[in-house]
Amino acid sequence: MLLKPIRYKALAAIIATCFLGLLSVSGSLWFAATTESDAAAINVAGSLRMQAWRLVDQIRTEDTDKAQLWQLIKVYDRSLTSPSLKHLGGRTDIIGNRYLAMVGEWRSEMRPLLNDEAGWHEFTEKVPGFVDRLNDLVNSLQLNTERKLHWLVILAIFSLCSILAIGAMTIRYIRLNLIKPVEQLSEAAKKVRRGEFDQLRLEYCHANEMGQLTETFSAMADSLSLLYGDLESQVSSQTRSLEQANTALQLLYESSQTLGMNPYDEEQLMLILERWKVLLGLRSAYVCLTGSAGSIRLQRIFPQSDTYNDVCNIGQCEGCVRTPSSDVQFPLSQNDQGYGYLHISLQGGQSLTEESRQWLRTFSDIVSSSLYRSGYQTQERRLLLMEERAVIARELHDSLAQALSYQKIQVTRLKKVLTRMDADESVHSIVEEIREGVNNAYRQLRELLNTFRLSMTSGTLEEALQQTMEEYGKRDGSVIFNLDYRLRFCHLDAHHQIHVLQIVREGLVNVIQHSEATKATVVCEQVAPGKVQVLVDDDGSGFNEDITTSGHYGTTIMQERAESLGGQLYFETSGYGGARVRLEFSSV
Repeated sequence: MLLKPIRYKALAAIIATCFLGLLSVSGSLWFAATTESDAAAINVAGSLRMQAWRLVDQIRTEDTDKAQLWQLIKVYDRSLTSPSLKHLGGRTDIIGNRYLAMVGEWRSEMRPLLNDEAGWHEFTEKVPGFVDRLNDLVNSLQLNTERKLHWLVILAIFSLCSILAIGAMTIRYIRLNLIKPVEQLSEAAKKVRRGEFDQLRLEYCHANEMGQLTETFSAMADSLSLLYGDLESQVSSQTRSLEQANTALQLLYESSQTLGMNPYDEEQLMLILERWKVLLGLRSAYVCLTGSAGSIRLQRIFPQSDTYNDVCNIGQCEGCVRTPSSDVQFPLSQNDQGYGYLHISLQGGQSLTEESRQWLRTFSDIVSSSLYRSGYQTQERRLLLMEERAVIARELHDSLAQALSYQKIQVTRLKKVLTRMDADESVHSIVEEIREGVNNAYRQLRELLNTFRLSMTSGTLEEALQQTMEEYGKRDGSVIFNLDYRLRFCHLDAHHQIHVLQIVREGLVNVIQHSEATKATVVCEQVAPGKVQVLVDDDGSGFNEDITTSGHYGTTIMQERAESLGGQLYFETSGYGGARVRLEFSSV
């Protein structure tokens, strides 16, 4: 763009003003100079008229003094050729012509008449005409002076008007091209200081320095607006990131507190997953968990708002962990013990930031650590319980078992004595009942001791039940024992595990000793949140009518164990047509 600098226009205005001022001053000086010479010429011309009449007076005198007359003639000659009039001869206008005519007339006609007295009369007659022509010269000089004054006035008015016009245009130009843009720049600078960049483009747009400045300022304001907007966006993004990070840290802390107290609280876990889903804008977030480390039997736990979860196929956990490529999966493991997986399904086009991944890894660690600590505490309590039961078993063996053994010996001795004494049959019957009672008591004590000596110091309930299946399979090879363990994310403490194992063992003892079965199945499942059911089914002869009476030792012990669990024990018919022992209790 071709610039039209303001300084050139300002310089032109100054030069024009100076020129007009100089023109006005020059005209005034010229008028002063020319007027001064014209005034002298008018004075001398006027004196010539008077001198002409003096000559007339001199020659009319009777005793004319010729010497004085010549003196007056010389004065007249000097006045007529004085410098103030002589310069008029160089002019070509009417004034110059009249002056030259006057000089010629004086020299050729008037002055020669004064040389002889005979011509004085004629001189006197010509003087009035000569004076009239002198008056014409004086009038011409006056008109010339007035004309000069008129032009001087016109020049002064023109100069003044021109200066005023130039001043007005300069003021308007300065106002439009300097003051107004500067005011706009000042106001725009205040807006920039306040951070107001909306509609900041300046209206002034001309091809000059100020236009270039306003255009540059507008471009700078646009750049600042973009930069400020970008900074605001970055600040907003950082603020959202900080808020999200703070929320995530708070959620991690609450997760640690909540799951640390009870990692098997499904309701709290669902709420936490819902909060992760909302915080990270996920399509789906759920966990597949097991209560037994290393088990592939997993239970899916997901928020109620999660509509992305397809039907969970219980028998397909091992294949389900092969997630789609659009999903992210975090293993839940602690000390090489796996507890399941955290599954994250993303929205279309969404990707997890490294920070979000770190939060989810930390959450996964919290879940797995909570499950590990819970399992470790359960194992510790189980060991303490096993030690306590071992102590009780030793005490029973050292006291009651020895006493019953002594009673068996004494009953045998009594029976031999009565045989030698030919005692009545009724006495022998009583002794036989005593012997039977002592033997039953001793047998029940041995079973009780075996129960107390039952070892479950390591592994899980599933492993203990599987070992029990194998143990009883070896004891009776005619029965096929199967275990269907369906417990997934379900917490059973040491007390629950011991009693469940013992009730199952009692049920399997019944299968071997009484049912005449060929197949037995143990089922452990969670029928409702926090509700566990254990089934011992066989295809044998079923229960006798009196087996559920309170006098039967096996059922009594099983009922007592069920009550200690806060549950119920039922004796029913199995689906195979044989016996079923059904235990229901709450794991919470």
